[in-house]
Amino acid sequence: MEAKFLSRSSIYKGDYDCLFRTPKNEMRSNLHYHDFYEIVVYLGNAGIFKINGKEYLIRRGDIALINMFDPHTLIYNKNTYYERFSISIDPNLLLSFNTAQSNLLDIFSKDSRNYPIFHVEGKCFDKYLRILEQYRDQKPAHGKDIFEKALIHQLASYLFSDCYDGIHFDNTDSRHVSMIAKLVDYINKHLSEDLSLGVLAQEVSYSEYYICRIFKKVTNYTLTNYIVEKRIAQAAHYLTGDMTINKAAEKVGFNNYSYFYKTFKRYMGMNPAEYKEQHTQANNN
Repeated sequence: MEAKFLSRSSIYKGDYDCLFRTPKNEMRSNLHYHDFYEIVVYLGNAGIFKINGKEYLIRRGDIALINMFDPHTLIYNKNTYYERFSISIDPNLLLSFNTAQSNLLDIFSKDSRNYPIFHVEGKCFDKYLRILEQYRDQKPAHGKDIFEKALIHQLASYLFSDCYDGIHFDNTDSRHVSMIAKLVDYINKHLSEDLSLGVLAQEVSYSEYYICRIFKKVTNYTLTNYIVEKRIAQAAHYLTGDMTINKAAEKVGFNNYSYFYKTFKRYMGMNPAEYKEQHTQANNN
């Protein structure tokens, strides 16, 4: 099964999101990838987690670390109750937490023995539960975003303490991820504009060849294909609402409707009109 790009617009706005999920509000079990990091704390036996071609039977106390662009999905039992706490975090926000002594990229390294799933229990698990309880029950009347980011920051420090196993991102690798984070941020903010390789290269002050090579090396996806998939995923998100097909195409940078039509059908398996009709019917039921 080929992984589909998941638009962050269908998940969150801003630079992070925190959400409790149960079978009632769970995502569909489709293999997908996205351009942000994800941390999931499982509070129950949720099913089978697939990532990078491997399967993991999830139990209470498991914590999943999901790197940018890693294909994954959760195959869950709709009839079995569980709860999981999911944190979606923009790469630039994650990188802002790093210090000279602690690089959070280290725990997202595929070479780490604790990636992508590690297990905690007892007092070690309790400290994570206390953060989740604070998030659920102790929201301030003002400064909610500051409070939530402080909890995420604290949780990240626990993760680094529990997961770090000596595998270290060197400075070159960290610079590569930082460059990709800047590219992702620029593309997110300028999706309707010119996203040619020349424009992107100028934005991060590297050559076109270099940004394409490093993007492919780090993510396993080509930069140009990522942009197309991101545009189509965003257009699909727009079409689930009231936006017209022409407007959706324009908003994501397609000036040629025929090309948009063919590209949308190739990635989504149906044309834009069929997709919009399907979701209009679903919303009316």
